[in-house]
Amino acid sequence: MPLELTFVPGTMCDRRLWAPVWRALDAPIADGRMAPRYIAVETRLTREAIRAAFDEAAERGPLNLIGFSMGGYLSLEYALDHPERVASLIVVCSSSYGLSEAEKAERAKVVAFLETHAYRGISTSRLNLFVHPGKQADTEVTDTIRAMDRDLGQPVLLAQMRETTRRASLTERLGALTCPTLLIGADEDRLVRWDHIAEMHARLPHSRLEQAHAAGHMLPLEQPDWLAARIADFHGLG
Repeated sequence: MPLELTFVPGTMCDRRLWAPVWRALDAPIADGRMAPRYIAVETRLTREAIRAAFDEAAERGPLNLIGFSMGGYLSLEYALDHPERVASLIVVCSSSYGLSEAEKAERAKVVAFLETHAYRGISTSRLNLFVHPGKQADTEVTDTIRAMDRDLGQPVLLAQMRETTRRASLTERLGALTCPTLLIGADEDRLVRWDHIAEMHARLPHSRLEQAHAAGHMLPLEQPDWLAARIADFHGLG
C-alpha cells in the first residue's frame, strides 16, 4: 500500500499550490510508494466545515498531514485536538503563535472593504509580500498565485478572512504533540518569523527543522524541488 500524504493549502490557494511539489515527487508516486491526497479547505466556508473536512479525510486512517501557511496552522491545531487521527505532521511556513494584532487589524480592514466593494484581485504590491524578490519576475510563480486568487474570488477571500483570523496561540500546547513533526520555514519569509518556527522546534519533542534559503513565503511554488526533497527524506521516500 502506498504511503498517503494529505496536503492542505493556505489562504486563497487550491491544489495548484501543491502541483509543482507533486511533480517533483513523481518517482515515489509513479512506483506506488506514495499517494498524494488533498483537503480542499477552499471549498469550506466556515471553521466547522473545515474541521469536518479533516474528519472526513481521517476516516481513511491516521493522516500524514502537510499544511502550508493557514493550512499549516489548521493541521497543527487538528493534530493537537485529535492526536489519534494524525500519524505525522509537516508544517510549512506557518506559526503556532496565531496572528499578530497588526495582522488581525489588517484582516478586519479587508473584511470591511469586501463587504461593501467588489474585489478586483490581488495587487502587485500585495503579491510581492508573499514572494521572494528573486521570484517576483517568475511568471510560473506569480501567474499561479494570480490564477488561484482570481478563480477563488471574493466569496472565498471574505470567508477565509472571517473564519480563519481567530487563531489562538497553540504554542503552549506544543509539548503535548507526540507524532513525528517536520517544521519548514524560509529565510526571507515576510509573513512568518523564523524565530517563531525555531521556538516551535524547541518546544516539540519529536520535531525536525529545515530552512529554505533565498526563499519567501510561497515556498511550494518558489522551491518545489527543494521542498519535495525534504518531504521525501522525512518520510523515507528518497
